[in-house]
Amino acid sequence: MRVLALPSPSAATHIMAMVPLMWALRAAGHEVLFAGTPDIAGSAHAAGFSFAALGSSENFNRDLYVDPGDRFPVEEWKHRETTRYGRFLVEMLADLHADYADAALPDYERFAREWQPDLLLPDSTALIGRVLGGVLGVPVATHRYGVDATGPVYHDKARWDLAPLCDRLGLAGLPDSDLVLDPCPPSLQSREASPGLRMRYVPFNGAGTVADWALRPSPRKRVCICFGKTLLSICGPRPLVRVAEALAGLDDVEVVLAVSKSDVGLIGELPPHWRVVELMPLTLFLPGCDLLIALGGSGAALSAAALGVPQLVLPQVFDHFDCASRIQEAGAGLSIDTRAAQADIGGIRDAISTILGDPSYAAAARRVREENEAGLTPAEVVPVLEQLAADRRSGEHRVARPRAGAPS
Repeated sequence: MRVLALPSPSAATHIMAMVPLMWALRAAGHEVLFAGTPDIAGSAHAAGFSFAALGSSENFNRDLYVDPGDRFPVEEWKHRETTRYGRFLVEMLADLHADYADAALPDYERFAREWQPDLLLPDSTALIGRVLGGVLGVPVATHRYGVDATGPVYHDKARWDLAPLCDRLGLAGLPDSDLVLDPCPPSLQSREASPGLRMRYVPFNGAGTVADWALRPSPRKRVCICFGKTLLSICGPRPLVRVAEALAGLDDVEVVLAVSKSDVGLIGELPPHWRVVELMPLTLFLPGCDLLIALGGSGAALSAAALGVPQLVLPQVFDHFDCASRIQEAGAGLSIDTRAAQADIGGIRDAISTILGDPSYAAAARRVREENEAGLTPAEVVPVLEQLAADRRSGEHRVARPRAGAPS
């Protein structure tokens, strides 16, 4: 079976969520290929996969993400389903992916007709995968990147935006996925997300070298700050600077800064018992941490959930708020989700002390870990995908013949 994985355009971190399943497919003897904008090829290569550069990152204008808190109140992101600007921002995200699908489809279709995939595995935001599946007659298994907050507003707008393209292609509207793979523990998944096949989240944060200190327990509470270079570039340095200032007032903690050395300069001189890990994957040291402080990106949040580590989340945009609120509701951490509260250094410090001092947060984090482990492993999902492709092949050609006027 040939599987074409289609991550979200220009979203290298979304590739990481797909890697464990791609490994399982390859281990079962299937051929796997990632395809997408050239700027994310490096992430696929680092995970050991080949990549087809399709479309262009120039067609994917990400201005939507540039410090939205300054353009709209942060609460508009938090209540996007019930506020005018909140819905507007979600619809802007759908517009972004719909425009990309319209512009890049000829490139994807040309390649797919030559490569002949048996199954498409797009990211949940990658609308181009559903259009391409409809054109080719190939089954589509959508892979969620984590806490999926796209919801009805996103998908309704996507159907509206892509109706003209689908009409030109002879499709009866934007095709639905044949299957949705959901690697997020139910207690953390957005309430707006439709049901999907429960799959265990297996953390993949890249490869690195184990450090001696990470193998030894710390005499202090060990706290990790991981905001991610991509999110820092989107949100600016303020969250990092404020969290660092809050932690500097706590003498009984050992701080692990999972940031680039250039971002460390934003903080200034580091206090004692602080260390910087620039190229070490979270999975190599996070199990020994008592707390993760993050912005609510699914990669870090679900890695911590899979490892049973409590979290303090300072959400900034879009799905961050779903992630943060669900972690707090599960009792596995706290959320600081307004601009005023995120500017309150003392309040951040109190939240850190609360989580570290109350064992109920660690107990709830362990329950979320057990919930995650109850999902199907990637290896157990492979037969489901094999059957999906086999059922389609039994009734149709592997790839539909070129339509009239289609690129050869």
